Amino acid sequence: MCGACGRTTVADPALGPARTMRQHLIVAATVNTICTGLPGAPKVTALADGWMMTGPAGASTQCQTLEELWSAVRACFTDASVVDRLQRRRQAYAADPANAGLPARTAEMLTDLAIPKHSQGRF
Repeated sequence: MCGACGRTTVADPALGPARTMRQHLIVAATVNTICTGLPGAPKVTALADGWMMTGPAGASTQCQTLEELWSAVRACFTDASVVDRLQRRRQAYAADPANAGLPARTAEMLTDLAIPKHSQGRF
């Protein structure tokens, strides 16, 4: 629980023990950069306690961990070829030395999560 505002916070292994708005902004920018131009790409917005992911149909999902965020983002892509493009972009982004630190960890997190061959496409 946050001592300042009393809100319950969720630990996120990818962000470490202290979560900041700056971290959330970096994660949102990273995910948006990786997804930009892909058909069905969502828009991620940083919140004080996580992220808001808005899918192409306008449905929104609030995510409190990076794993939840990537799962919600993946669900937006129903075409296997688009999922493959997402994976290639993610790998290239993580490998770029200019993206060291949290941006690279954000991109690498997708590797740890299985990308479904067929998602529900509910966004």
